[in-house]
Amino acid sequence: MRSEQSRSAQSRWARWSVVGRSVTGRLAVVAGLVAGGCGLPLEEEAEVLDPEIVQYNLLSTTTSTTSTTEVARPEFAVRFYWHTGDRLAIVIKGRDTAPLPGETLTELVAGPTANDLEETPELQTQLDVTMEPVLLEPNGEGVYRIRINRPAEELLTTQQASEFVCTVTQFEAIELVEIVDQNDQPFQLSGDGAVAITGPARAADFNDCQEEPAPVPETTVPDDGSGEEGDDGDGESSTTT
Repeated sequence: MRSEQSRSAQSRWARWSVVGRSVTGRLAVVAGLVAGGCGLPLEEEAEVLDPEIVQYNLLSTTTSTTSTTEVARPEFAVRFYWHTGDRLAIVIKGRDTAPLPGETLTELVAGPTANDLEETPELQTQLDVTMEPVLLEPNGEGVYRIRINRPAEELLTTQQASEFVCTVTQFEAIELVEIVDQNDQPFQLSGDGAVAITGPARAADFNDCQEEPAPVPETTVPDDGSGEEGDDGDGESSTTT
């Protein structure tokens, strides 16, 4: 009786041993598949990645960030003097490179662009592209000359001269300007608001190139025949500016 019980116990132990080895083997296979699926050999340890060699921002946090591209702003500003009616108007434009006086004058006579007119529809120039201005080197007295393709006999209006002088004198080296024809004959100013300029012109001759109407010279009221010039009744003469 005891012999049969002993044989029965040994038989059950053998079956459990087989089942145990089978389960252990299956677990080992599963572990091997998992490790193999991760690309790691069973006998090697995982390595810590060096952040300096990781590409495409793999080590970034889960918080999304938006990169802002900063648009380069022009480093230089150049002023163009045109007119709105009889008033000087200043248009400032940005440039990536330092503007040159001669190129600026060429752009000046071309007049306002479509974008300029969109912002200020009443903007206009008193100049013309056919003038083809050329800035000449200064003479011994430091006077720069703007040579234009127009005979001096045609004269220049004060408004035309102001656009030339105000635009070119914004450059630090240029203070005194003379506008001449192809034969280097200087122009005289004419028209409403013409002022007498002795020698070369400068910004001060045009109200320091402020956005104001062109200067009008003083005029004396004509004699009314009373023998007193411009008498307004209180013994003082009147002038109009």
